Amino acid sequence: MLSYYNRIEEALAENRALWQATIIETTGSSPAKAGMKACIGITGEYFGNLGGGELEHGIIAMVRVMKPPLPLMQSFNLSGALADADVQTNMICGGSAKVFIEPLHLAEELYIFGAGHCGRALAEQAIKSGYFTHLIDNRPEQLELFPEVQGSHKQLSNYEDIAGLIKNPQSAWVVIMTHGHLHDKEVLEQCLELQLKYLGMIGSSTKVAETFKRLRDKGIEQYLLDQVHAPIGLPIGSQTPHEISISIMAELISIRRNRI
Repeated sequence: MLSYYNRIEEALAENRALWQATIIETTGSSPAKAGMKACIGITGEYFGNLGGGELEHGIIAMVRVMKPPLPLMQSFNLSGALADADVQTNMICGGSAKVFIEPLHLAEELYIFGAGHCGRALAEQAIKSGYFTHLIDNRPEQLELFPEVQGSHKQLSNYEDIAGLIKNPQSAWVVIMTHGHLHDKEVLEQCLELQLKYLGMIGSSTKVAETFKRLRDKGIEQYLLDQVHAPIGLPIGSQTPHEISISIMAELISIRRNRI
């Protein structure tokens, strides 16, 4: 069991998508026994024991298809028709099994490009708000100013391979705030090629308009630019890095909760 929990700790340090399935109870002659548990990753990652056979394969397949964002209880039929079963199997051992499935990782991932005062303040707010936060910058001395905190990851990057940094674009939130806006256009152009859950960029209305014009001149379609939240943040009159981070976080939370 120590090895089992060590593997969970290693996976969660990297926020690898991971669900734990626990057998709650069984009836009949199921190979699974109450208390058995295993962890299931999106692709090939799997460790633990759910009794083997079709039940185990069925649980793994269900998790990888559903990717449940919240804990849930599922019942599995192990023989013929069973009225209250959520999932039917072809097993002939008889009985049923109830399985509790829970996500262990943080489903929401926020990528902050720029580890300046505002970027670090936003990272702090995001971690407290339940985001696994990636703080990215091309200046190692700025990354060193942000402590090693559970629920976060620091990445040194020259901003040339954004797609390689974002593991699951469709579920990723991205905020662009590079130092002095020097790399904002470069990062934004690459991000527009990804199907992100959220894409926002800091800057004044004038700066945003100028950046958008340069991208249109390069052939970027307007409909792609229309998806960018810029200037970013709710209009609360924020000025300091802390206030700016609150305005941005408020926007992210509002979108996550379907309020705007």
